[in-house]
Amino acid sequence: MSQVCWAERFLELDWLKRPNIFFLIFLFIFVRVPMLFLGFGLDPDAWRVANSAFDLRYHFVYHTSRFPGYPLPEFIDSLLINFGWTATNSLTMLLSLLSVLTFAYLLKENKTSNKGLLTVTYAFTPLLLINSTNSMDYMWGLSFVIFSWYFIVRRRFIIGGIMMGLAVSARPQVTLFLIPFVFLLGRSDVRKRHIIQFVLASLVISIIAFMPVYMTYGFGFIHHYPPRTTWLQTGYGAIKHFGLPGLVVLILIGVTSLKGFRVMMFKPTKNDLFILLSLIIAFLSFAVTPYHFEYLIPMIPFGLVFISRVAKKPLLILFCCFVLLHGFLTFASIQHAGEGHISIRAVDDGAVIKNITARRKQIADATKITEADVAAHSVILVGPWLPMIAYLGNDISSTEGTKKLYDSNIQEQGVWNFRHQLWYRYLIDLDELTLLLSNNFGAYYVNGVREYTREIYGYDLNDHGAILLEL
Repeated sequence: MSQVCWAERFLELDWLKRPNIFFLIFLFIFVRVPMLFLGFGLDPDAWRVANSAFDLRYHFVYHTSRFPGYPLPEFIDSLLINFGWTATNSLTMLLSLLSVLTFAYLLKENKTSNKGLLTVTYAFTPLLLINSTNSMDYMWGLSFVIFSWYFIVRRRFIIGGIMMGLAVSARPQVTLFLIPFVFLLGRSDVRKRHIIQFVLASLVISIIAFMPVYMTYGFGFIHHYPPRTTWLQTGYGAIKHFGLPGLVVLILIGVTSLKGFRVMMFKPTKNDLFILLSLIIAFLSFAVTPYHFEYLIPMIPFGLVFISRVAKKPLLILFCCFVLLHGFLTFASIQHAGEGHISIRAVDDGAVIKNITARRKQIADATKITEADVAAHSVILVGPWLPMIAYLGNDISSTEGTKKLYDSNIQEQGVWNFRHQLWYRYLIDLDELTLLLSNNFGAYYVNGVREYTREIYGYDLNDHGAILLEL
């Protein structure tokens, strides 16, 4: 009986009370500290953010990390980039921690059931844990969305709008969240002028933040990338980040929660329709730009509230436990083994452990590329390794005599080792490769670039004398 009471108390634990808040903060930081020292993150885009911050800090030159622009983290990171990735990663962690505490407040304020369990799940869900320890902008966008929600609840509408503008400045993909937030305001007992204040503040902050992007690229920054993630790959990403057992329980929740969903639809509380609309908007935002599975990150806090609202309590607890465990231990692990093959392991390292291992290997392999023994006067095709090589290589820059990086949005740009006349490029087409070879350049490429070149440009590097650079 005492165990049941203890479990019930944990489900509804107020993490904002002392000493609970101190324990939560300690555990949040303790789990993440080892990851702060492992580069800017596995995603090459995190290194592009670092490159942008580097050139802004040391050369007063702004180029966005990628279109359509992510000016808030790029400019803020430029203030810390001289301290390296530990500083920029720590800033992401701090924002994420504040979002956890804010989320806990919102759960309490909105009288959400199981608020204790939901707070812990949000804080330690592997996908959020990993992205709170790198220099990507996913957690920046989500954190400011939650901050905006907080200030709306506190009836600070202008500050809420500023937070939403900062969210858009960090992750333009969250712009659509203006819709559910305006909807929430419309259902509240607020005046129309408060809604106008919120929207205007959001727009003004977004426009100001994007002015440097516009001044650099004109309206060319408004760019839509073609999809890179199929729905099959999205399913694999869900297994990778949440674990197969957790997803099986999630399916069971979907099958057994029709009654709870009907209640939520036809007898909604004040926030039910706002939560549903936020989930729909987050999903539509991903569907419009299905580029990485991480684009679904904004769904997680709203999804947790939704599941708690409709699911039977045992299934909710089981789902959260499996998701949290998946960070450190995985059951029924499914992995790509190369050339379309899939390997399955009954028990494997969890998502967080794998991320740590992969980040260590990433830095080691990028360093090997920069230190590889290749003939002088050569071009080296490195694909997504380029932003890492640009940052890590001591003798590598885009301008001779100074460590200046490159604008990754300009296809023809790369970085040079001017001492040995080595040119590092992402990819090149056949005409440019032929021209370089005719000018007595050697040609090398790293693993994966041959296949990528064949897919993008339709020719085989091996047919033109390019040499594989073994790591």
